[in-house]
Amino acid sequence: MLFDLLIPWIIAGASITWLVVMWQHRPPMPRITLPVHTAPEPAQNPAEVVVEAIDVGVLFVRHDGVILMHNPAATALLQLPESAIGRTIISVVRDHQFDEFVRAVAYHCEADEMLLPQRNPARTLRINARPIIQPTNDVVVIVVVRDVTQLSQLERARRDMVASVSHELRTPLAALKLLSETIATNPPPDIVQRMAGRISDEVDTLIRLVNDLHDLSQIEAGRIALQMADTPPAQLLWRARERIQPQADAHHITIQVDIPAQLPQILVDVGRIDQVLLNLLHNAVKYTPDNGYITISAAPVQIPSSVQLPDGIPHDHPSGAWLIISVSDTGVGIPAEHLPRIFERFYKVDQARTRGSGTGLGLAIARHLVEGHGGRIWVTSTVGVGTTFCCTLPTAD
Repeated sequence: MLFDLLIPWIIAGASITWLVVMWQHRPPMPRITLPVHTAPEPAQNPAEVVVEAIDVGVLFVRHDGVILMHNPAATALLQLPESAIGRTIISVVRDHQFDEFVRAVAYHCEADEMLLPQRNPARTLRINARPIIQPTNDVVVIVVVRDVTQLSQLERARRDMVASVSHELRTPLAALKLLSETIATNPPPDIVQRMAGRISDEVDTLIRLVNDLHDLSQIEAGRIALQMADTPPAQLLWRARERIQPQADAHHITIQVDIPAQLPQILVDVGRIDQVLLNLLHNAVKYTPDNGYITISAAPVQIPSSVQLPDGIPHDHPSGAWLIISVSDTGVGIPAEHLPRIFERFYKVDQARTRGSGTGLGLAIARHLVEGHGGRIWVTSTVGVGTTFCCTLPTAD
């Protein structure tokens, strides 16, 4: 009985002893080596990445004018040296107005903007500044710099355009008002007839101005598609002479057409080149005194691709086969200081030197139309001797 009771305890003890012996003689466990990872480099601040990449100049400036950071675009726009960080604005930009502007934004803690004109190179920069108050109560100014030169030029051109159009409209409208008020007083029939003729002339002036403005706006906006066709140039030149002849006859001005018997055909929009020739001839009649002469001439020319261009040809003229058309007069001539601006919109030489009035748009329209054909237009003049306008048109060869 006692032995039967001891059997479970004997078996349990033997099992424990066997387990202990087996544990002590177990094979060594293989060493597991974990891979070693180097710590990743800290990522660049996304805001800094954006500031570096944008094409707008950005600077961070301390309240005392010291530059804390700037991106490459600011370096290019403000011509900053490589060592600009840590230096004041006045020491690197050398513009007191810019320096005082940034300091004022920091002092007043109010966003502001200014235009900063530059001379070398000639351009206009728009500066926007916004203060940021740090947790330490220090003020850092974020300065954004944009090149608005083209926008400034467009705005100036718009203002000039509005002023010029207003001036051109004022004269005929004032004349129409005066003439209509005169007719309203029931003057004698001969005066009414004369006033009616004046009214017709002033209305024609307004119509011509509106048409020229419409043509110029369409041309500059690229909304006019040239309808090119092979055309005999002699046909265009003789037709232009016939159309301007009545104005020339009124002042006993002789118009000559001096062209070779054989001329190459030109690839042009006939209606638009008619407009160019009429503008040049109308201009010549205005500036030529009574009993003067106007000569229309044409000649083919081969313009090489080298820099050695024929005399008088603009340096940027494309190479190839062209026809040069010239309109020369024996008029009063154009002073040298006016020649560089003669093709500008609304630019007029002294009105006292001309016969009649114009819109000041004819030569600007002519330049756009000739350049639309790939050619060039230019002018030479001597005061008291006369003026020659030349333009080139592509041949059809």
